[in-house]
Amino acid sequence: MTSPALPYAINLLDDGSVVTADGEYLGTWDAVNDAIYEFTPDGQDRPVISGIIIPFFCKDIEAWRNSR
Repeated sequence: MTSPALPYAINLLDDGSVVTADGEYLGTWDAVNDAIYEFTPDGQDRPVISGIIIPFFCKDIEAWRNSR
């Protein structure tokens, strides 16, 4: 059985993972006080992106990924 396709270019999973539409693992995300979202890339110990609106937060992660 195959898993369902991920709907967005950047997906914030319930387990705290951040993955692309094709399943590439990028790192983790967390919500600070349910108001600020933070992205920590795989292999790093500190967040590099934060935001307060999820769609814009995801776009920032996508831009980060594309710049690597």
